[in-house]
Amino acid sequence: MKLSAPFLISSRLLPAVSVGKGEEQITVSLSPSGFILDGPFGEHEVTGLRLSPFCKSIESAFETLLSFMSAAAESFRYKGMDGENADLFPAPVTEAIAQVSSELESVWFELHCAVESEESLVTE
Repeated sequence: MKLSAPFLISSRLLPAVSVGKGEEQITVSLSPSGFILDGPFGEHEVTGLRLSPFCKSIESAFETLLSFMSAAAESFRYKGMDGENADLFPAPVTEAIAQVSSELESVWFELHCAVESEESLVTE
C-alpha cells in the first residue's frame, strides 16, 4: 500500500492521519473494525459509524469521520458539552478535538478535495 499526504502509517501499522502537535496530537487510524483515535485522552474506538454505500474509498471514509470530528469541535467551542454535536464523542475526546480543530479542518479540506477530484491518495 502506498500512501500520499496527509496519510501516514500509524504506530498501529494502519493507514492514518494525524492532527495537532506534541501533547495535543491526535492520530486517527482505520482498522478492520472501524476507526481508532489515539490522543491525550488515550485510545477511543469509533465502531458505530455507518458509512454510506457511496463511501467507496479510504479517503472518503476518513473525510466522513473528520467531518463528524469537526462538527463536534465546533459545537464544543460554542456551547461546551451542551452543544448539539458535542456528544458525538466522549467529553475528553471532544475537548481534545476542539484543541486541534483548525488543523483538523485543514486535513479534512485536503481529503475533501481529493475525493471531489477522484484523486487517489491511497493505492494498493
